[in-house]
Order: sequence, then structure tokens, then C-alpha cells
Amino acid sequence: MQRTPFSARLYSGTLVGLVMAFSFASLIAMAFKHAEISIGENRALTQLPGWPRTAAEWDSFPERFDAYFNDNFGLRKLLLRLNSNFTTVMLGRSPSDKVVFGKDDWLFYAGDNSIELYRNQRPLSSLQLDNTRTALALRMRPLQAANRPYLFVVVPDKHTIYPEEMPTYMSRRDPPSQLDQVVAMAAKEHLPVLDLRATLRQGKADGQVYFKDDSHWTDWGAYLGYRRIMAALPLPNLPVIDLDTTRFAVASEHPGDLAGMAGLARREATRTSAMLPDRCAFTATASERLGDDISMQRTFCPQARYKIMFIGDSFTEGLIKYLSRSFGEVVYVARSGFKPSREIVPLIEREKPDLVIEELAERHLDSLSDTVAQDAR
Repeated sequence: MQRTPFSARLYSGTLVGLVMAFSFASLIAMAFKHAEISIGENRALTQLPGWPRTAAEWDSFPERFDAYFNDNFGLRKLLLRLNSNFTTVMLGRSPSDKVVFGKDDWLFYAGDNSIELYRNQRPLSSLQLDNTRTALALRMRPLQAANRPYLFVVVPDKHTIYPEEMPTYMSRRDPPSQLDQVVAMAAKEHLPVLDLRATLRQGKADGQVYFKDDSHWTDWGAYLGYRRIMAALPLPNLPVIDLDTTRFAVASEHPGDLAGMAGLARREATRTSAMLPDRCAFTATASERLGDDISMQRTFCPQARYKIMFIGDSFTEGLIKYLSRSFGEVVYVARSGFKPSREIVPLIEREKPDLVIEELAERHLDSLSDTVAQDAR
């Protein structure tokens, strides 16, 4: 009988010892682990299920405990970080299917059909385009009856403004994009749709308008968007904040949402604006939850005029510091995607603003069409 070489036995023993030590350390770490939210995954980690009391609870207990164990296994963060680093450095790709690695360390959002939209592979059908027109008309109808202006603002996706930073292997079809289609339809139907693409493309020559590590615009990009929005409003004598590039000199670090999704432990250096000392020091109320996906917050600036309602998504955050210093009261309605008019119009009628601005990210344009059937029920 041939004896196993000493080197092989030493290797096997060391490997078994490392596995046992790592498992023991993981269980110890797990025992002292507290409830937390996984920032990179944007969700709360599964909690330890209670002791089963019914037959149904006993039946589902193994699955619930397995979910808890997988989420809370000790040293989980370390393992996720190692996987992220290996996938990124060794394989040159993102560990998340919601993030695409572009050129020069640029990250791009791949969720919500963003890649198909970038490649112009999801044009709106004739029915969808007609429904989009109907959705905007439904939103405007009660406002027109009350003589309240309405402006619909589309914030372009990052890949629309920085296509040169997208991976070279991603080919694109010829236009039109969904945004091209909506802008053309709005011009034909005389609908108040504001396209920010030209403003941001021109502005990126003077500074970065979107973060490399985030799906949103920088402070400079948000300011350019604010200026273009203010120029499109029909209200007279608006106190527009006037800043040049030299005012964007406050250094800060930004933890990007895309970097978090990709498991990258890095913060992006950026610069924000220093406000003029004579501008309004606005006050803000706490956010009020109105539904599963709708919340409301107010800001007040005693030195300014007009009450407006701003309905928007996560791009609103960059605009608050500017809009709140330009109007006497701003009612911010936060929502994801375009909501049916039956959910939004009652809020407008209750608040009676002088003007309504509604903002939507480019990747959610097809949500307008979806609301027509909901409003018809």
C-alpha cells in the first residue's frame, strides 16, 4: 500500500484547518451580528425567524431559516467584497447585473431596461406614444381649467449624455430613442415637455454633469438643469440663482449608488456650489408618507414669491437647494415613475399651487403609457 506523501498530507490538513477556522470565526461573528441594511443591495437583511407555533410556520421554517443564514452568515461582507474584487480586477466585469463597467472607471446603470434603451432597442409603439400624449393631457386638463401652468421635464439618462464612456462592444441602432419620440410628439401636440439633453451636453464642457460612480447628476449638472427649468417657466420676476463655475469649489466625496451595487468600496471626489450669502435660508418640513410610493415635503423661503408643486423622482434631490431658494413655498411630491392622474391630481387640487413642475428620468418614459389604463378603471 502506497503511503500519501507528507507534502500532500500537510496541504490537506492545512486546508481542512483553514476551513474549520474560517467556519468557526464566521459562526462567532454571526452570533454577535445585529440587524442591518445592506447598502450595496439596497435592502434589509433577513431577520431570524421566530419559533414556529403553527403547522404552516413549521412547514416554512426551513426556508425562512435558510434565507436568514444566507444573509447573516458571519464574514458575509468580507466574502462579498472578495467576490467583487475578483470579478472586477481579474475578470474585468461588474459583479452586479445592474451595473455596466464603461471606459475610464465610468459605471452605468443597467436596470430598468437601461441598456436596451441606450441601444435604441425599445422604441415606443404607436399605441404607447398615443397613450403618452393622453397621460400628459389628463395631467394638464384640471390645471388648465384652473389656469395653472404645467411643465413636464425629462432628465436624460447618464449614457445619453456620456455615450463615449459606454463600452465599445455595445452597438447602437439608429435613432429615434424613446425620448426623441416623446419630444417630437410633444412638439406636434403643443405639450409643455422640456428636454434637458442639449443643456447638459453643452454644460459638460465646463464640468462633469453626472457622477462616474452614480446614476444621478452632479451638483453642476443639477444646477444647469435648474437654470433651464427656470428659463422655461411662465411666471414673471423669478429670482433665479446665478452661479458661475468658480462657485462650485466646495470639495466633497460622494458615495455612488452604482459603486455600492457593484460592491466597490470607493467614494468619488466632487465639488459642490457655495451659495451666495444673501440667498434665502429656507426651512423644510419632515417628509410625509402619502402612500406606498408617494411622499410629500415642503420648503419655505420668506423672501421669495409663489407656491409651486414639484413632482419628481430621485433626481429631485439635486434640485432642492436651488428651487427652495427661488420660491416662497415648494411642495415636493416624491414618487418613482409616472403615476396615474387619479393619484396626483387630488394633491394638486388640495394644495392649489401657482404652477406644477413634473420631472421624470428618461428610463421611465414608458410608465406614462401604462397609467392610461389605470386612470380609465
